[in-house]
Amino acid sequence: MEIQTIPVIDVGPLRSDDPSGWEDVGRQLGDACREIGFFYVVNHGIPESLIEETFSSASEFFSLPLDEKMKLSMARRSRCFRGYSPVLSELADGKRNSYELLEFSVDLPASDPDVAAGKPLHGPNIWPDLPAFRDRVNRYTEQQCGLGFDLMKGIALSLGLEPDYFTKAFAGRSFWQFRTVHYPEPENVRRMSDALPTDPSLGGIEIGDFNCGAHTDYGCLTILLSNSPGLQILGRDGRWFDAPVIPGAYICNIGDMLQYWTGKAYVATKHRVLTDRSRISLPFFFQPNYETLVDPSAVQPDSDAAALKYGPYAYEKYKGIYPNCPA
Repeated sequence: MEIQTIPVIDVGPLRSDDPSGWEDVGRQLGDACREIGFFYVVNHGIPESLIEETFSSASEFFSLPLDEKMKLSMARRSRCFRGYSPVLSELADGKRNSYELLEFSVDLPASDPDVAAGKPLHGPNIWPDLPAFRDRVNRYTEQQCGLGFDLMKGIALSLGLEPDYFTKAFAGRSFWQFRTVHYPEPENVRRMSDALPTDPSLGGIEIGDFNCGAHTDYGCLTILLSNSPGLQILGRDGRWFDAPVIPGAYICNIGDMLQYWTGKAYVATKHRVLTDRSRISLPFFFQPNYETLVDPSAVQPDSDAAALKYGPYAYEKYKGIYPNCPA
């Protein structure tokens, strides 16, 4: 399969007041979601200066000594899957993957009623003590939420739904997840892992053959930037092909939940990462609200799939991804 099968879509019209522009973008998004489940977006409205600042902050964090990064340990300090996860401790395909990451989501204080009640996935982020880091990530994720709702407007139109269908289904709020991810040079992965304390909860779990093993994302929509190539996509012909970094473009893919929501009309496609160089990526997972009821029959009337609440589904997925983290 050739790279040309991943379309590049100008999504600027989704922010205009012209419904005909929305419809045109919606048709392109629908074609991409049905045929491959991946697409690039340009004219997305995210300031280049903010993108550069976010990459810079991510690089600054991952350059810290391991003991400094471990002060933000997800396994030690979080009960809602926030914070630092070192190399070989996160599972994408049931195997331990060769990257380190810092994970964020909707930042909720201990006084929030849902946090006080112990609702899964709800709680505070864990922030590094680095200049401007918190401000940059907060501004970046706010911009990403806006882009996510724009894209979901186009996807709604592609399905013959009202443009605000998903905005209403999300109750106007995404329960997003955002990661800064660092793929070290392969020769450094074992060295970094050997410096970590022994973790019995990961014993017996196989180390993957790739930097990130083949998987589909479990949520609705992933919006990704990386600073070097490495992403590979499984084509319909069963062969893997490279998805290059296109300057100024995000690469997006739909996840299992949007595939489910559309009665499998739209496809969640397997992908993996294979790189021989240091690589930083910024995946933003645009998810429904925790309380959102995902009802396939509302999108595809002939679907007989059961409705489900998004939050508990996501919680079970996260417990599988981070087996060494308290929940």
